[in-house]
Amino acid sequence: MWPYKVNSVFNAGATVYKNKALLLVRVEDMTGHSHLCKAVSNDGFTNWKIDDHPTFLPKPDEFPEEIYGIEDPRIVKLEKENDTFSIAYTSFSESGPLVSLATTTDFETFRRYGAVMPPDDKDASLFPRKFNDRWVLLHRPTSANKMYGSHIWISFSPDLKHWGDSAILLPARKGSWWDAYKVGLGPQPIETSEG
Repeated sequence: MWPYKVNSVFNAGATVYKNKALLLVRVEDMTGHSHLCKAVSNDGFTNWKIDDHPTFLPKPDEFPEEIYGIEDPRIVKLEKENDTFSIAYTSFSESGPLVSLATTTDFETFRRYGAVMPPDDKDASLFPRKFNDRWVLLHRPTSANKMYGSHIWISFSPDLKHWGDSAILLPARKGSWWDAYKVGLGPQPIETSEG
């Protein structure tokens, strides 16, 4: 049972924090706008402790791109950044969805960077470390012309705010494929022995 009245709960970002499973869950309130709420479990399966209030609310007075809510977080622990976690999330503006970033060290207080990509863009996550002194972001801009497709792009930044050198990394195919015309990121990048 959720500890406060909501319409629905879904699309959580997940990480390990202080040796516990931590989720930032997308919570849709009774108005249809979303915020994020923290849930913590010792084993990731049982006895979830859920904040009794929203953990990360939209702040449209300071960040107008959040006027219709925030959703779909992806959490990454940033290497060599003093136990700092990044949260890439989708903000819903009057012009559509866009990528926003925040950081935290305690999942109680957050430093917002605001929108880092223009609309329509979502499905974003940072890599956990810099490459050649630049941060790397995966994201999915959407063309107004759907026949061009929505691909996974890669972009680079020196400071988490200003992004460029963008290129298509994973193109959506055309035809009757699972990834036809639109491919999504899914979870945050996970390092393996192959990269």
